[in-house]
Amino acid sequence: MTDNKINLIMKLLMALMLGYFAYFKGWVFSDFENISPQEAHKLLFSPNKILLIDVRSKKEFEKDYIQGARHIPLNKIDTEVIRDAEIIVYSERGERSVEASRILANRGYQSVSNLEGGVVFWIRAGYELTK
Repeated sequence: MTDNKINLIMKLLMALMLGYFAYFKGWVFSDFENISPQEAHKLLFSPNKILLIDVRSKKEFEKDYIQGARHIPLNKIDTEVIRDAEIIVYSERGERSVEASRILANRGYQSVSNLEGGVVFWIRAGYELTK
């Protein structure tokens, strides 16, 4: 194989890996919004009706959670959600909540937001968890 073909293959592989990463972070091909902890905090204290959903495991939720959150495990996310509220979904680091946000958006929920970085970014932003 020539160096040009090898370089082209390497560039294609890198592009595919970057696309894969961006998809699973919810940065591309998403019908939901990614919001920062600061934006989520502001929404939670607004007069809007917000449904905050924690999609972590029962054990993780029982340890600590964002105040006002409702625990709905990822495997039950499409059956137990109220439709007449703005929805903010979070997980530990944001991976499961991206998946949950995709599910809700694909089921027709209009206002779905994913908390970027999940609980980890929430704490980094200086916000507390309830025990």
